[in-house]
Amino acid sequence: MKLKKILVWVLFLSLSLGCGYINEKPFTVLEKRPSPEHPPTWNYDGWVIARGSVHNHTTYSDGNLSPEDLIQNARNQGIAVLAITDHREGRMCVGKRQKICGNMGGVDSRKVGYEKYFAHITRLAKETEGLIILAGFEVAPHMWNEGYFPYLSIHASHWHFTTYGIDDIKVYEQMPARSMMLMKPEPEPSVQPFQDFVNYLTANGGLVFQAHPESSIHERYFDLVYLLAMAPVHLTNMLDTLTGVAVLPEGVNIVGKPGGEWDKALASYLAGIRSAPLWAWGESDFHLAPKEKLWNAATLFYLKDFTRDEVFNAIRAGRMAAISGELFQESYVSEFSVSDSAAAKEKIMLGQTAVLSGPPVVRFSLSKEVPLQEARLIRNGKVILSGKSCNFEFKDAEAFAKRIPVFYRVELIGEGPQEFGNSTRLFTNPIFVNWK
Repeated sequence: MKLKKILVWVLFLSLSLGCGYINEKPFTVLEKRPSPEHPPTWNYDGWVIARGSVHNHTTYSDGNLSPEDLIQNARNQGIAVLAITDHREGRMCVGKRQKICGNMGGVDSRKVGYEKYFAHITRLAKETEGLIILAGFEVAPHMWNEGYFPYLSIHASHWHFTTYGIDDIKVYEQMPARSMMLMKPEPEPSVQPFQDFVNYLTANGGLVFQAHPESSIHERYFDLVYLLAMAPVHLTNMLDTLTGVAVLPEGVNIVGKPGGEWDKALASYLAGIRSAPLWAWGESDFHLAPKEKLWNAATLFYLKDFTRDEVFNAIRAGRMAAISGELFQESYVSEFSVSDSAAAKEKIMLGQTAVLSGPPVVRFSLSKEVPLQEARLIRNGKVILSGKSCNFEFKDAEAFAKRIPVFYRVELIGEGPQEFGNSTRLFTNPIFVNWK
């Protein structure tokens, strides 16, 4: 029994280290730049195009910056929309009686709590001018033990989701996200606990994105405790009420590739299986300073007005483009349109549905030319046009001949690094086409 208790505490130490929830040593941003590294916003054709950093941690969980210093860092780097998404997991208990609990260092703890966290971030959002601040969480909804004593194998500690748009802390307090696990082995629960989690938050007006879907973890401690989490790419298409997925920086190779899990979800929407499209964006997953950049993987929001509510409107409507790498930080999508005439009535149609009576004409352009390895126009998961220009036009006679519902999206692969977690890419959200 004594050995068992020792192992339990080793478990908590392992979870804290493996999940990364324990607070790091704070790093203070001393420099206040006279001008940002990159433009935080552009005004174009009736839109405010705002650069957003949507997944960030502070000293409330495992970040090195206080919320105040994170805000200053955002100003320095040219961020117009900043989401603070600290880890939810504050305490984890083991066993049916849940008498043995460990501190995970997240918000849901006796030291912090939802009320303190939200009050602080909300106050900063009201006091901060020229920068829209969103409060949310990063959540690991369900972890379970598949190991037999004395070996503990903890699965899904790295299967994370980010949440936004809920101001009622009671909703978060009551969400179906696990804070305990059994010492005895449990079978893999399949998709159900994750679907219950997403369903609950979206039913309460929330927005839920799958974070770093291609990231995995395999660590062991003292040859007794194992943290195992294969990349949860199977969840991307299966969670039919999920708002979106982070294709950048750790979602390029499986989820975001042509015909990948994102395209499968969009095809499910066209087939009527999903009630809403699955949107994509870029996330920074910012923890440490100064070596990380908030804009390394960012999201461009297309807003009618520069307000918090309009940011949420853009997220729900898919008016977003995902970008990563410094090459794309000085430009924006100035046109992505589909029409059946010589001139598009509306240049930017990210996330919209065009109803056409003739062959679709797809137009795409960036605000400035950047060097590319490849520009791809993707229809229903297949590349139908490939080139090296940021500006192109394509008449899709084949789609018109078949008259089946289609979606188009664009992917740009820039010159620069393309390794896992550090790529130079741009993804648009899709435009859908139906026929008169």
